[in-house]
Amino acid sequence: MFILLECPGESSPESPFHLQLWAAHVQTEMLTPGGLPEGRVACIVYGMKARIITVSALVLLSCTDHKAPPDARGAGTPAASSPQAPVSAPGIPQPHHGIEIIDAHVHIVPEMTALAQALEVLEKSGVTRFVAFSGGEVGSLRYAATVAMKRVLGERFHYLVNIDWDDFGAPGFVEETVFKLRQAADEGARGLKIFKALGLKVRSKDGKLVAVDDPVLDPIFEECGKLGLVVAIHVADPAAFFKPVTPDNERYDELSIASSWSFHGSDYPSFDELMAQQERRVARHPKTTFILVHMGNNAEDLGYVASLLDKYPNVLVNTAARVPEFGRHPAGEVRAFFIKYQDRIMFGSDFVSTPHGMQLGSVSKTEPTIPDGIIFFNRHWEYFETDHRQMDHPTPIQGNWKVDAIHLPPEVLRKLYHDVAWNLFFAFQSHSRPGGSRWDGQTSN
Repeated sequence: MFILLECPGESSPESPFHLQLWAAHVQTEMLTPGGLPEGRVACIVYGMKARIITVSALVLLSCTDHKAPPDARGAGTPAASSPQAPVSAPGIPQPHHGIEIIDAHVHIVPEMTALAQALEVLEKSGVTRFVAFSGGEVGSLRYAATVAMKRVLGERFHYLVNIDWDDFGAPGFVEETVFKLRQAADEGARGLKIFKALGLKVRSKDGKLVAVDDPVLDPIFEECGKLGLVVAIHVADPAAFFKPVTPDNERYDELSIASSWSFHGSDYPSFDELMAQQERRVARHPKTTFILVHMGNNAEDLGYVASLLDKYPNVLVNTAARVPEFGRHPAGEVRAFFIKYQDRIMFGSDFVSTPHGMQLGSVSKTEPTIPDGIIFFNRHWEYFETDHRQMDHPTPIQGNWKVDAIHLPPEVLRKLYHDVAWNLFFAFQSHSRPGGSRWDGQTSN
């Protein structure tokens, strides 16, 4: 069993997060009557004294010691190591023109091993705040643990909640989901993240796939707009994932590891149909703010993404796990795109940290290390901040090609790294007021 401790003492001045982490393996009989002889306590400690918070809510998610499947959002058990020195890519401007960096798209299991690992990578990479997109469904153990993690990390961290689709089609499913969203908003959630299962995996009681724009779901999206909850939605996947998984598929290495990411065949809608569903959903809810993650869910076609941004003022996009794809376009075109839509694009990495390892934008053949994680982020900085040509992109398994960096102006970098995400997630204290994070097109801080 994992128990989280909140510690009110002085923090370490060396850490931007003002946290020091110790994975303390302590017998739980020290803390509970009778105890649990095989239990463990994982402590977050900053300063000399600690106190337990919300113990009942924090029996966290890694109560069993098991390996994640090879195509899951983890890459095995991380190797034990002492803290590593930062790994810097040559020529990276430091410290990013003095800009505080927010990673507005991460997935961190709210458990001590995963959190300690994530904070080490983020801190050494220059990321000072982050937004977790997998906060869990209201009422779940994961959600309770995420809320508790928020209490410890404070304004360094915000989260989005999720929907459990298992009961889709059952009486009251939509009404219950709306009720849970209201509770999440009251408790500080910043939005709703919808995974690509909608449109590709979720099925009705008669076995049919549920479309992204199914009208049954309209009240959920409307309620998000009323509550000021951002909707971050992942629709489809790269075009190669809809093609046969053969050695001539440009993403063969990736799909051979993550076989469940293949959507080739008649069981699935086409990529173009999913993009049409996405647009119909966005168009139907003009008062709801959408983040179309992964560069509009179509990073290979920036013209398409531009058309959505032009038509729908309630749409923003992020860069999560798509530098290899939009990086294939000529650098001048990509730079012009980022400059034109500088108020609508935010940095996200899709960095994943679990008790069993990390995922750096995608699956990998070997288990990523802390230095690998730092290199992953540094390659993002190199791409956005320099004019390097034919550089390695952040996630080599996503494509065997090089990219040309786009050397964004400092004022555009500030919006990309900080301002857009700040105003969307961090600039106010609570979602209890309606429309708390509705996008108003402004990024001034």
